[in-house]
Amino acid sequence: MIGYGNSMFLATHGILARSGGAAPFVNQYSMTFDGVDESVTTGNIDFTSAISISFWMKTTDTGSLNSVIAKDDTSTRSWNVIWRGSSSGLRRLIFFVVHTNNTSTAIQSTANILDDNNWHHILCTYTGTTGTNGMKIYVDGVLNAQGTSASTGIKSTNRIVTIGKLSNTNDWFFSGSVDEVAMWNADQSSNISTIYNAGDPSDLTSLSPNHWWRMGDGDTFSTNWTLIDNGSGGVHGTSVNMESGDRTTDVP
Repeated sequence: MIGYGNSMFLATHGILARSGGAAPFVNQYSMTFDGVDESVTTGNIDFTSAISISFWMKTTDTGSLNSVIAKDDTSTRSWNVIWRGSSSGLRRLIFFVVHTNNTSTAIQSTANILDDNNWHHILCTYTGTTGTNGMKIYVDGVLNAQGTSASTGIKSTNRIVTIGKLSNTNDWFFSGSVDEVAMWNADQSSNISTIYNAGDPSDLTSLSPNHWWRMGDGDTFSTNWTLIDNGSGGVHGTSVNMESGDRTTDVP
C-alpha cells in the first residue's frame, strides 16, 4: 500500500501537500456587467509610453459603442478598448490611443466572433513608438490586427481607468462578462503565448504586471466590490452599482 504522506510519491505525481508549498493558481470567478449602469473604477493610471492590456471577455452585446476598459471620456482622452456591436454593423473590437502630440491611432479587430457568448482572450499592445505595426490586437492568442501609430507616446490625462464604461462619465456601458484584467507599461507581444496559455487563464506573476484585477478571485463585497490589484501598482478597484451576485462562477 502506497503511503500518501510520502514526499517522493507526492512530488512524482504532482500532488501538492496540504502543508508547505505554494497554493496552486485557481480561476474561480468573473464579473458580469449589465450594460446599463455597472462598472469598476480604479485610479489615475498614467502610462505615457508603451502599454499592454490583457483581459477575457464574453458578450452578446449589440450596442454601437461599449467601453470594455478605458482611460477616456471622449473629450479628455488617453486610450480605450471599445466593443462595437452588430447595431453599428461592425462586430469589432477597437483599440484607440491618443498620442502626446494629440494625434490618435485606432486599429480594429477583423474577427466577428467576439459576440458569440463564448469566452475570448484579448491582448492590445502599443510599443510607444511610430514603428511599423506598433499597435496590435491579439484574439485568442493569435495576431488579429495591427497598424502603425501616428506618433509617439500616450497623452497624459487625469482620467481614471474604468472597466465596463467610459471614464468619468456615464456612457458606453458594456454588457457581458470580464475576467483577469491586466496592464503593463511595456509591450507584451512576445509573451502572448504565456498570457493566453492555450485558452486557460494562468498566473501572471512571472510577467510582473503593473496592474492585475482578477475580477472576483480574492475580492470582497460590502455594499460595493473591492477588487484587489495583484500587480505591483496597488491600485484597487471599486465597483459602481454592482451587486454581490455580479460575481459569477462562469469563467474561461
